[in-house]
Amino acid sequence: MKHPAKTLLSLLLCAVLLAAVWTPVFAAAEPVTPVIVVSGMNSFPLYDGETGEQIWGPQTKTILSMVGRILWPTVKALAKGDMEQLADDTFGDVYQSLFEVLACDETGEPLHPVDAVTFPQSVDHYPDELLEADETEDEIAVVKTVANAVGAEHVYFFNYDWRLDPRDDAKALHSFIETVKREQNAKKVTLVPCSMGGAVVNSLLSLYGAADIAKIVYCLVASKGIDMVGELFGRNVEIDVHVLLERLFNFENGNLALQALLSVLQGGFELNPLLTKALTKLLQSILDKTNERAYRDILLRSFATMPGLWAFVPDAYYEADKKIMFPDGGNEAFFEKIDAYHAVQVASEEFMRRAMETGTQIAVTASYGFVGMPLTKQAYTQGDCLIETHNESFGATAARYGETLGADYAAASCGNPAHDHLSDDLIVDAATCAFPEQTWFIKHMKHVGFPVNTGAAELLAWLVTADAPTVESDSRYPQFCDLDPATGKVRSLSTGEKKAQLFDKETTIFTRFLKFFVDLWHKIVSLFDR
Repeated sequence: MKHPAKTLLSLLLCAVLLAAVWTPVFAAAEPVTPVIVVSGMNSFPLYDGETGEQIWGPQTKTILSMVGRILWPTVKALAKGDMEQLADDTFGDVYQSLFEVLACDETGEPLHPVDAVTFPQSVDHYPDELLEADETEDEIAVVKTVANAVGAEHVYFFNYDWRLDPRDDAKALHSFIETVKREQNAKKVTLVPCSMGGAVVNSLLSLYGAADIAKIVYCLVASKGIDMVGELFGRNVEIDVHVLLERLFNFENGNLALQALLSVLQGGFELNPLLTKALTKLLQSILDKTNERAYRDILLRSFATMPGLWAFVPDAYYEADKKIMFPDGGNEAFFEKIDAYHAVQVASEEFMRRAMETGTQIAVTASYGFVGMPLTKQAYTQGDCLIETHNESFGATAARYGETLGADYAAASCGNPAHDHLSDDLIVDAATCAFPEQTWFIKHMKHVGFPVNTGAAELLAWLVTADAPTVESDSRYPQFCDLDPATGKVRSLSTGEKKAQLFDKETTIFTRFLKFFVDLWHKIVSLFDR
């Protein structure tokens, strides 16, 4: 007869062994929260709904054909100084070739059947388009980074027609979330909106709340609009030669030879202020003389009646721009659409706070260190080459491009005296953000960059996977960092020593060439590090 104590001990040992064997299995089976990357404007081309032909962005052959037709009339008109003739001979062709197929009617509905590329399944079903594509930046880079972090089978990509009402896109996103939850057997999802995707996601919050959302990681979003669009819709158009060259320099931050050439041009203009003034005056004269016709013949017939474009008009410009674009009054149905989204834009932070109060985690990424578009008075506003820093960060205070807030700047307070939200280069004060503890800044990263396999991508992956991340959570991911485009590495800007960086503006021949050789040296060193 077996001893009861021995039998009991044997059963306990078996139970312990079974627990030890099965614990890793149960741990591995822990559900992964699915992630939906929400695209920005024109992440993928738009297609003709009847022929399947790509209509936007314009194909090279379409652009070359148009240029071939308008080149000689343009040269003749400029030679005569006849800007009215220039508009007569070219603007109609430009509209018909590029924009007519995109146009919406006066109610904001498409004039032609147009299809946006959609991806109903997880991204592992679309390796060529989303995982094996050549793109190393923008939304595809975001998708790749998130897929590497949580598994491609758990990642989805939501694309839409950017011309339309963001609130309609939000309704489609809500249905998509329900589908993803069923497929993944998940209660909630994580959303990663990029650029215009911020407008769609905040529209979603306004319509449905955040009960289905575990976390939102905003990637350089346009939820609060873009000052540049507000200026353009307000017909505040002006040219600045220095900004034009500086913007080209910013965009070509991986092309050292071209940067060196642009440096010489920039330096030449600095040494010849009369030449700069003359060229600026000439270009501005052309803009002034063609402004009225450009708006009438192109913009009013296309972009002005796209609800999606009005989502980019910030609150400070909105009412004035409506009167300027529609002086005789617009269509009531159209105004209802754009007014409804504008109310969402104004209350974005409130919807985000409500989401946080019900358990949704929020993280915001922004960028700075780039000059704006060279066509408006906002050209020197700090930004990421497209969206201004103060808009995409929900309220950061940023210095004018090429300047700092000043050594005697009195930093704002987030309410916690132990926290420091002023960047070491004295360019950005994050304490004025709506969410200073959940907002990160990556200097010198272009709009929705997050280049694959760089420090910026690592930060993004951490924001998606970490539990309730804040700028104080992990010393590897401080609130401010600087992305080196030559090496792909990010360095902290949180050393505690506040000082203006010597080469922030980089506008002299000396500093341009010095940076050129420093970047060249980094590239040579990186070859030996591989």
